[in-house]
Amino acid sequence: MTAPGKRGTAAVVGGRGFIGGACVEALREAGWDVVVVTHNARAAARHEGYRWGDMLDPTTLEPAVEGADVVVQSANFPDYPFEKPRQRHSFLEYDGLGTERLVRAARAAGVRRYVYVAGVGVTENPTKPYFQAIRRGELAVADSGMEHAVVRPAFVYGPRDNGINRIVRACRYLPVLPLPEGGRQNHQPVHVDDVGDLVAQAAAAGAPEGTFEIGGPERMTMRAMLTAALRLAGRSRPVVDIADRVARPGAHLLARLPGPLITPNALDFMLEDFVADLEPVTKHYRLRLTPFLDGLRSYLVR
Repeated sequence: MTAPGKRGTAAVVGGRGFIGGACVEALREAGWDVVVVTHNARAAARHEGYRWGDMLDPTTLEPAVEGADVVVQSANFPDYPFEKPRQRHSFLEYDGLGTERLVRAARAAGVRRYVYVAGVGVTENPTKPYFQAIRRGELAVADSGMEHAVVRPAFVYGPRDNGINRIVRACRYLPVLPLPEGGRQNHQPVHVDDVGDLVAQAAAAGAPEGTFEIGGPERMTMRAMLTAALRLAGRSRPVVDIADRVARPGAHLLARLPGPLITPNALDFMLEDFVADLEPVTKHYRLRLTPFLDGLRSYLVR
């Protein structure tokens, strides 16, 4: 029985991650008892309120979400978006097949509602492998028979992100900022706490169902995003435009290094435009979208 004042139990798969961690905090603030589901068996054994669940091993998933009223899926493969297919660290294994495994486990465990954190850029008939994998996961959620919401964030940033922060760290040693295609890709950066807030609202019983894109209040290029972040961090660098004929062979070369800055598939992913249609989400949910510079200033200072 749910305690007075409590909404129930939410199992956050990937709750130790960047976006998943923000979802955990927002759900707790909203009154949920939260179970953090992690693929790290040692972390699950050490921490109260943690459970072991591996997106690659379906036998671990039903016990991980047992007793949950809501499942929130925010699980990315290690070193996302740098795929390692030989280790099954890929969009297909996590967003596609992994979502199908987790949906089956949630249904078997009697979960009422499912919230899937996917990503913008997905169409009904995608042609690119990473979008095909995410769309496969979205369809599994939509066809599950559970109440559901799909949250599609644009470029997510915050204190623990592995995008902007990775570039800022690298620029300690780089005299210039090299950007494929000059960083002309269009983005709509959204603060991680705003995504967590939407997920917490979408987890509530009777909350609007469907697919909801979320981005920040401004649209800008990747170049504008990174130059603003470097300026705030006191590491302004001139931008060097890296043509595709140079970037692609370079990505193949760098992919052989441990902890690579770029791989060919990740390069393709980075060259996408990630902007959100905010009309559906603002129609159905109450959101306060953080201006980009305000979000950066909250953690990224000189």
